[in-house]
Amino acid sequence: MIDATSRRRAGLILLLPGLLTCGCASMSNTGKGVAAGGVIGAGTGALVGNAVGHTGAGALIGAGVGALSGGLIGNAADESEKKAQARAAAQARALGMTDVVALTQQHVSEAIIINQIRASGAVFRLSAQDIVWLKENGVTDVVVNEMQMTAYRMPRRVYVVEPEPPPVSVGVGIGYGRRW
Repeated sequence: MIDATSRRRAGLILLLPGLLTCGCASMSNTGKGVAAGGVIGAGTGALVGNAVGHTGAGALIGAGVGALSGGLIGNAADESEKKAQARAAAQARALGMTDVVALTQQHVSEAIIINQIRASGAVFRLSAQDIVWLKENGVTDVVVNEMQMTAYRMPRRVYVVEPEPPPVSVGVGIGYGRRW
């Protein structure tokens, strides 16, 4: 039979992860993972440890394993978000047809417009109506030809170089037994 104190402890252990993660809106996914993993691991470890008669040791081991696992999972989510942001930033720099027309109407030279098209990584798939619209707005044949050629080039790759994280070292040591 479970007494009232054990029920309260179990209820707190189950409620604590939700309460801790509520105030973590400004934390990174790594921080949230460490916090949530540590709390869930401690709760799980305490329950398992209680079954074998070592509640404190079980909670300690569970907290360490949970924090490490949660941190690794959170870090992977952070890295994925960084890569998605880098891709979005690269796409935002791409030049559009209206940008080419604006540059032409500002009397920017063909060479500079072409260099801007190449540097931005823009890819144009021009329809007949697009070409007519560009010509009506003063874009030269050389620039239109360059825009058409972008559809046949290999896509430009954007490499994001990040420094390697410092090595992680974790050690847990617990001994059980009698002293001789």
